[in-house]
Amino acid sequence: MNSEKYGANNHKSEKILGRGATAVVKLCSPINSDKKFAVKEFRLRRKDERQKEYVKKLIAEFCISSTLDHENIIKTVDLIQDDKKRWCVVMEYAEGGDLYSKISGGLLTDPDTIDCFFKQLLKGVSYLHSMGVAHRDLKPENLLLDGSARILKITDFGVSEVFRAPFESTSRKAQGMCGSGPYIAPEEFIQKEYDSEAVDVWAVGIIFYVMTYNSIPWKSASPQDSRYKHYQEHRGNFWPIDRLPPAKRKIMYRILDPEVSKRGSMKEIMADEWIQSISCCRSGMPAEAVNHSHRGLLEKPHT
Repeated sequence: MNSEKYGANNHKSEKILGRGATAVVKLCSPINSDKKFAVKEFRLRRKDERQKEYVKKLIAEFCISSTLDHENIIKTVDLIQDDKKRWCVVMEYAEGGDLYSKISGGLLTDPDTIDCFFKQLLKGVSYLHSMGVAHRDLKPENLLLDGSARILKITDFGVSEVFRAPFESTSRKAQGMCGSGPYIAPEEFIQKEYDSEAVDVWAVGIIFYVMTYNSIPWKSASPQDSRYKHYQEHRGNFWPIDRLPPAKRKIMYRILDPEVSKRGSMKEIMADEWIQSISCCRSGMPAEAVNHSHRGLLEKPHT
């Protein structure tokens, strides 16, 4: 059985890596093997939920994530049922944990390391958009690190959207608010339909802010939030962004533009001179090949 192949029924070896509203992610290891997998175990179907809808959600996530192949995206390996008949998505295990714990633990303080992660995130999102996929829930909790804490990988495609099929030239608009608190783009609060690519662009800007300041700029980018309102009224004169070096300041104002038509696309952002100049880690690249070190991220979080 497939679950034996991944250790998904070897309950002694299971360690819980994370819990969400729809699933639990466990670390699984087949018996007599050094291999490790992250297995996302979905909740059982609710009584009021139609079987067809329930399976459609699972299959959609697997179908999207299993077609993706990029070093900054977690690899999806298989879709299985465990011995309790629960559906599970088997994924590559990222030993370094999530980026959120590094930020909240006070370990991510070096600007060059922050820039390295930012560029890796942009590369991953750029690839997603080139494949016609928008993530729609980008946040530090959904960014994982490898064992050396050098390579960043995007995970959790539970609310992802295919905005353009391979044979299509136009993009479909998304509907319904999606994402997490401060990372949700302003247009989601005021528009029925929106561009899901632009939503991802906004989220990467907030992630850069959180990595830099270890805090969120506002609770939500909605008209009711006084801090966001202050940002809207003082754009171009908002001190947390203004204190950044000119090149970073320019691109951050472009990324965090409340007007979708003026917000940069991933293609434009990747072509930016400062982004181009960032020295970032890649799989298989020796640590000495870059101008910064990720060693501090392997320490115990500050308490």
